[in-house]
Amino acid sequence: MSLSKLYEISERYRNLEDLLDNPELENAKSDIERSLDSINEEFNVKAENIAKIIKSKGTDIKGLEEEIKRLQDRKKVTENKVLNLKSYLFDHMKILKKEKINGKLFTLSIRKNPPSVNVIDEDAIPQRYKIPQPYKLDKTAILEDSKQEIKIDGVEIKQSTSLSIR
Repeated sequence: MSLSKLYEISERYRNLEDLLDNPELENAKSDIERSLDSINEEFNVKAENIAKIIKSKGTDIKGLEEEIKRLQDRKKVTENKVLNLKSYLFDHMKILKKEKINGKLFTLSIRKNPPSVNVIDEDAIPQRYKIPQPYKLDKTAILEDSKQEIKIDGVEIKQSTSLSIR
């Protein structure tokens, strides 16, 4: 079931909710449409009930986003703790001049990393080492200029529609 129950949903829509909550559903769109088509109600009533489910799932999404952020923050904290522990071991092995420690479970050693490039002055680097990057269109500027009735070749401004649930 959903994380929240903002609206009471009739029994006819329980199957739809179960389908929406099933992460292993292979033909989601067709199964959901089949479930909706099987509900015999006036379309306006059906639309209202579907809107209830949409709003409820929207609340679920917000909760999931918050949980993802919480877990990402927790992951970052744990990664930092691991880095601190590794740094502690590395620093103390260097101080004690221990290049290698053979333990019962682990072998710890200080080794050389592969060589890497440290850029000091990017402008001083010869052109042959620079990879050209593809350009990116500034669609915001295109839209703003088109509002000022500036003609821009190669684009058209389109106005689409979407469903609003308030």
